[in-house]
Amino acid sequence: MWVAALSDQTADIVSGLIDNGYAVIDHFLADAQISTLANETSTLWQQGAFRHARIGHGDQQAKHPEIRNDRIHWLNPLVLSQAQANYFEQLETLRIAINRQLYLGLFEFEGHLALYPPGSFYGKHLDCFQDASHRVVTAILYLNHEWQPADGGLLRFYLDESGEGEYFDIEPLGGRLVVFLSRRYFHEVLPSQRDRMSLTGWFRVRPLQDEGENLFLSQI
Repeated sequence: MWVAALSDQTADIVSGLIDNGYAVIDHFLADAQISTLANETSTLWQQGAFRHARIGHGDQQAKHPEIRNDRIHWLNPLVLSQAQANYFEQLETLRIAINRQLYLGLFEFEGHLALYPPGSFYGKHLDCFQDASHRVVTAILYLNHEWQPADGGLLRFYLDESGEGEYFDIEPLGGRLVVFLSRRYFHEVLPSQRDRMSLTGWFRVRPLQDEGENLFLSQI
């Protein structure tokens, strides 16, 4: 089986997407890589490079602090640090593996650094829009050193497609990668008690593939 030829982590992600629509992988990057990304995030924060996150897309974007009050810094794939570029290279390997097994037609990754200051949260939501659901697979890499239960900031992940009922909580531990089908799973970020950092992004399809042409997505 082709999945068996992949690295263990990539194979586990692909298998998780096939079987459940999500995967949680610890130690996706080495501790030193996570530390570098975390330090870069802290530096950008101190330089004022982050802005308030908004809800919606295009001309409909607006700040809604009652729904989310984190800060973000979008990454330009053409202007990445070495640590960011190394991570993006691994994501490219993952993109190819997902396409070969799930036939999703993913063609690019867009991402940003996210920082939740103490007291910040993000209410329950899906990672796509009804009229522009180009985001198909979400990938969240956590950058938090020695995260403790008292620090809060859990990712609450709802297993029911309605966003109600059964859920489980994921701690934002440094090096942990959470990957899931963006259109299927509601999730939220519970209030954080300390700065909470991640590199969050989405594998996208081209617009014409968004209208039900994808074989795998039409079956889920």
